[in-house]
Amino acid sequence: MGFVGRSKEAEILEKNYNTAMSRLVVVYGRRRIGKSTLIQRFGEKKSDFYSFEAVEKLDSQGQISHFIDQLRTKIDDPFFAQLVFSDWSQVFNYLTEKLIQRRSKKKIIIFFDEIQWMAAGQEKLISLIKFYWDNHWKTRNVMLILCGSVASFMVKKVLSSKALYGRVNQEILLKGLTPAESFLMFKNKRSHEEILNYILVLGTIPKYLEEIDLTMSFNQNMQRLCFSKNSLMLNESERIFYSQFKEVRTYQQIVQLLKNGIFSMVEISEKLKIASGGGLKMYLDNLEHAEIIRSVIPFNKEASTKLKKYTLSDEFLSFYFKYIEPNMSEIKESDSKKLFEKITRNSIQIWLGFAFERFCIKHSHFFAELMGFGDEVLRAAPYFEKGDSSFQIDLLYKRADKVITVCEIKHYTGRITTKIIPEVEKKCALLKIPNGYTIEKALISLYGPDEALKDSEYFNHFVTLEDIFRQK
Repeated sequence: MGFVGRSKEAEILEKNYNTAMSRLVVVYGRRRIGKSTLIQRFGEKKSDFYSFEAVEKLDSQGQISHFIDQLRTKIDDPFFAQLVFSDWSQVFNYLTEKLIQRRSKKKIIIFFDEIQWMAAGQEKLISLIKFYWDNHWKTRNVMLILCGSVASFMVKKVLSSKALYGRVNQEILLKGLTPAESFLMFKNKRSHEEILNYILVLGTIPKYLEEIDLTMSFNQNMQRLCFSKNSLMLNESERIFYSQFKEVRTYQQIVQLLKNGIFSMVEISEKLKIASGGGLKMYLDNLEHAEIIRSVIPFNKEASTKLKKYTLSDEFLSFYFKYIEPNMSEIKESDSKKLFEKITRNSIQIWLGFAFERFCIKHSHFFAELMGFGDEVLRAAPYFEKGDSSFQIDLLYKRADKVITVCEIKHYTGRITTKIIPEVEKKCALLKIPNGYTIEKALISLYGPDEALKDSEYFNHFVTLEDIFRQK
């Protein structure tokens, strides 16, 4: 599988590059999302592109030594080996003199990758970058790109830092691919339904999707990637947490709870015995920045409501907690080549059904565009009441054109019949529609309606797998 998508983000980078002034750009997003690949591809054909990648778990002096090793390959200086760099100021002085001050007329790009590791988790480096940006770099047609995968550091220590306040010209939060972009990675070699199954299990994370062998079936790939001794994804959960957070145990406890339903901050506090003040909010915010969980506000409530709840949004972690973690010992000990099928046989279709609902909620704007009212959406949210442990209606849209669109989501491998109508009517009866609003109904399913349901004209919109993966 090759590099696909990211056209909007690439266009943003090019626009910043082509300005006459210096630009400070911050790119962040979870690990394996493709940040470094995006920036490297953007810079690979630029004459003055200099990339410096930090290494995890080194202290400040170790990071400096690693940076110098990379700098040595980019500068022709016969006296370089005789120089000693004991702090970042000396490094940046040398970088400024040898690279930035001697640049050509074209913009020079300086790319600091995994800035949170380069900074060894401290703000001191960010403050120093601010000094050099203000006094040496911003007047010399520099495009400085700071990139990181620890969302809490990037948001609090970089974007919200006093040091860089008002200096960041462009912020890019890189998320997963769109469903249509993910489809391109399969090169028309697998069926729409099989591709959806991969996305429901692995999400739209490029690095995960790249590991799929297109010559193998879904079951074979799941066995190879998740249910064999030493398989690639077996310890991915640990890597997700340990690469993102310091207090790993607390974050894991929160996610373990949210795998079972939707919970408010008060409910999480009570169940986990964590004070519901700033501490718990910080944990939840960091998990949300890392796109592991997401907060959900009831459709009929305002953003300030205390009814806001949290739910697990990471696709792979949902799958991991259901099938891998409870069977870890068997996976590590078994030689069976059919373990995935054995473990999931009686429940995988049910699990995929719930995963499809989560997928549609997560990509609600994408679905609104498919249905032709993307520009009209004011809100997209589930419907639930106080005390609910799950959503009563998975997805509703409130639109600027005074329409409420109720979505019925069905993961069913056949066509949907008219038997669904009473079910949808029951859900619509829960709603209190504002005066002047019209209700429209949408069916999101794998293969759409049968002829009788289509002829009934009950639904205003249909979305199928073919629509989801169609290229514009």
